[in-house]
Amino acid sequence: MAATDDLAWRILPLTVADQQVHLDYGLRLLAGNEAPQPPTLYWSQANKIGLVLGFSQKAAQLNVEALRQLALPLYQRQAGGTAVLVGPDLLALDVFLPPGHPFILADVVESYRWLGESWVAALDRLGVTTRLVPPAEARAQQALLKQPATASREAVLRRACYGSLSPYEVVAPDQRKVVGLTMIRRRTGSLLQSGLLLRWEVEPLALVLGQTAEEQALLRRELPRRAVGLETLAGRAVSVAEVMVAFEQALLARCFSPPTPQKRPTSPAET
Repeated sequence: MAATDDLAWRILPLTVADQQVHLDYGLRLLAGNEAPQPPTLYWSQANKIGLVLGFSQKAAQLNVEALRQLALPLYQRQAGGTAVLVGPDLLALDVFLPPGHPFILADVVESYRWLGESWVAALDRLGVTTRLVPPAEARAQQALLKQPATASREAVLRRACYGSLSPYEVVAPDQRKVVGLTMIRRRTGSLLQSGLLLRWEVEPLALVLGQTAEEQALLRRELPRRAVGLETLAGRAVSVAEVMVAFEQALLARCFSPPTPQKRPTSPAET
């Protein structure tokens, strides 16, 4: 992707709030009701552990009793994909691109590439080696859903976002996913959403996404082979501030116009 010196980037401070605040703010950026927005980075973490379902997932598909026992709040996003456990173990980055921005391509799949590449470069700055998932690799895993020997297993694992691969997501060299991606595209712009696993805890997902003891056992066994937390790869605790600086530097390196933080704006949690 060629570098761009278009509109300066707006970088919002990390917002820690209820997950619904984050979901609503992304949609506000896309609403197009305010003055034209510059390209924007919105860093967020949920202030309590919760479960976010993809657009087409249904609460009825969950283990309702486990959800009740764990007291997990339930949310639904407008983007695709499947369930994500939010809270202190996940750092989210929403990237809003206004209409006409050069990172918005006619090819939807290729529109993810620059974001995945930026994450790979950011993690490299933290001493962690990762790589992009080529589209062909993602398609090969998706094809397992159509093979009799693997279809039932894959259907269960794909209930978790980090249990499957999509093009240009970021994985460790052994294919365990570290950064998941999804997107909402509208006339008013594009919202690319990424989630970095700081730590990977599978037990809550196994309990909530597994309808039977057998499915729960499968999720406990296989999800650790499908994803991994940054701190495991780095072999140390990595602060959110370190990650944010590394990503913003990686983005700066691919843009002529540096992403310049504004003076602290009103936090979405304060509106």
